[in-house]
Amino acid sequence: MRGPCFFQRAETKCWSGVRLLTAVRAVIVWWMFGLTNLGLGPGSLFWLWMGITSCVGVEQPEAVDKVDPHVLQPTGVTNATLTYENPALITGTIYPSGASSDRALFKFKRTVKRSGSTLSVLREYSYPDGKVAARERVVYRDNSLALYELDELQTGAKGSAEIESEPSKTGKTKIVFRYTKDASTRAPSGTRSEALVPDTLVNDMVGPFLMAHWDQLASGRKVGCRYIVLQRRETVGFTFRKESESQWHGKDVLVVKMEPTSAIISALVDPLHFIIEKAPPHHVLQYSGRTTPKQGSPGHWTDLDAVTVFDW
Repeated sequence: MRGPCFFQRAETKCWSGVRLLTAVRAVIVWWMFGLTNLGLGPGSLFWLWMGITSCVGVEQPEAVDKVDPHVLQPTGVTNATLTYENPALITGTIYPSGASSDRALFKFKRTVKRSGSTLSVLREYSYPDGKVAARERVVYRDNSLALYELDELQTGAKGSAEIESEPSKTGKTKIVFRYTKDASTRAPSGTRSEALVPDTLVNDMVGPFLMAHWDQLASGRKVGCRYIVLQRRETVGFTFRKESESQWHGKDVLVVKMEPTSAIISALVDPLHFIIEKAPPHHVLQYSGRTTPKQGSPGHWTDLDAVTVFDW
């Protein structure tokens, strides 16, 4: 509604200026008509007319292209690319780990919808026949994580991590974890919360995080983060570091290792490895390690360590 109001104000200023100029000119004409009786010639009257009218200021409407953009554009809306907006669509294939098999276990697909400064990300893991095995939803607001949801369709488990403000602590936010192993029972989800700290990630954020810290990783320095683990209803500390430099299908790549900072958790979870293209924008070409879908059969599901190859 602010755009139309601006143009209405400009039009009002414009017509007010025109009326003012018309009135002043009428007075000048009347006055100059009287001067002719004093013996002034036409030439003198012409230059007198030009000098007077050049001194009359008229308020002009402001140019549209000089208007503060906040007047014509709603607050919080930007056309700039958001941190987690791209790739808006990407697919991948998940293969067995440690095997030279071309047999696909799952297909991966990520899609993004944007509304203003809010992104809604859908991540789906499907069997080769198209049946969805697991689904993740991620919501970002102003380039920050707002909500992460996991629907484990194989096991019936379901959980979420939501960022909420802490009324008792001004400016502070927390992560509220909810997770249930069997959503069909409608039993209350186990709930827990912890303070949100910088560099807290979910899997969808790892690629942009690695790109943002590329110089540190390439130089051999370690980079730390907190990683949301819904099944534990907490965050776990992880460290990224360069393990080697190599080639992958003719491309120069960096191999980055991700491992828990806790020795206890390291004994339970194998390190993860990312093969990242050296050339900008440093795409993650392949990821090896724990993935979202499970392996096994109903009643006998276990965690899956696999290799995910992305289609860039």
